[in-house]
Amino acid sequence: MKTLGLILELNPFHNGHEYFIKQAIEKVNPDVTIAIISSNFAMRGEPMVMDKWEKSKFCLSYGIDIVLELPFLGSVSSADYFCYNSIKTLTDFQITDLAFGVELENIDKIVQMKNILNNNEFNNLVKKYLSLGNSYSTSNLKALKEFTDDQEIIDNFSLPNNTLAIGYLKSLDKLNKNININLIKRIKNNYYDEDITDNKINSATSIRNLLSKNEDISNYVPIPGYVYHNPDDMNKNILSLLRYVFSVKDIQEIENTLGMNEGIENRILSFIYKSDSYEDLITNIQTKRYSLNKIRRLLLHTLLNITKEHENKYHYYHRILSMNNKGKKFVSSLPNHVKEVILTTFKNQNNYLVDIELKASKLYGLLINQPNIYLNEFNVPYIGEK
Repeated sequence: MKTLGLILELNPFHNGHEYFIKQAIEKVNPDVTIAIISSNFAMRGEPMVMDKWEKSKFCLSYGIDIVLELPFLGSVSSADYFCYNSIKTLTDFQITDLAFGVELENIDKIVQMKNILNNNEFNNLVKKYLSLGNSYSTSNLKALKEFTDDQEIIDNFSLPNNTLAIGYLKSLDKLNKNININLIKRIKNNYYDEDITDNKINSATSIRNLLSKNEDISNYVPIPGYVYHNPDDMNKNILSLLRYVFSVKDIQEIENTLGMNEGIENRILSFIYKSDSYEDLITNIQTKRYSLNKIRRLLLHTLLNITKEHENKYHYYHRILSMNNKGKKFVSSLPNHVKEVILTTFKNQNNYLVDIELKASKLYGLLINQPNIYLNEFNVPYIGEK
């Protein structure tokens, strides 16, 4: 039996995602397709323009049979942790095949890049350049140029999809899982494109930029008539909530936040009332050691009071958000040790990930002005037809 695993964020679900899912299913021709999706916040610390329950339902209309959730603490994290949490969950659900997007459709080169990252000599070079005051990305590039003269590897090493691809392969190695790998090349746009470049397939970044301006995105998404949340409106709410937290909490308490190191809390405090917008605040806080994405994650952890006890750990659970009848039949065939730990509702659960996910859902409800949306956490999985 072939079981295909996909890892998706869907912020928002756009035509590029539809293309990716179709290509993956055509390549593998699976009996069952399982997707794991980020919750209401993306890996890079951004709130989703479409809530996770709606996303999971729409996935069933585009070839996916089971939609699993990567919890807040597992998804709003650096790439290595995001990748491991996702892969661990999918392999627990017995996938035989994995498909993911790449900028470089060359598995041998992707494996070479993974091996470079695992090489002690390369990592010592990175540490050397970090000690000289370079940012992590600059240190990586300088070390890479010393380590290899393969220009294709140098050009592709730090591209977003390739970075995740390397992370997925590293996670499979760590778990000692032999899974069939299928690469799907990204087409027509780059991850960081801020402007629309094609009449159909565009980056999620460019589409979110249109949403921020309340402009029409119907040409670029497969879901007709859906009303997405405005990123700017959500960011304004984040800034207001952050100002409140910093006004009522002692700085010593904030110091214990997950990811809060090197006195960065004082830097946040110095800018939180001066910055005109949430994006201005993030830009003002940025340092060589603190990237924009790291800051976004840190600020969400501050709002949710997530402490350092969760640092440098993997966080995942087995939660089904939605499935169709084929998926339901597949779940019933899983080994008992897997079925026994599947979460179908948050009722009567004693689990730190559930507690944090509930808090994240309540925060998301405040950002989108739907404070009761967290009640969906207590529902059983949505069952679609087919």
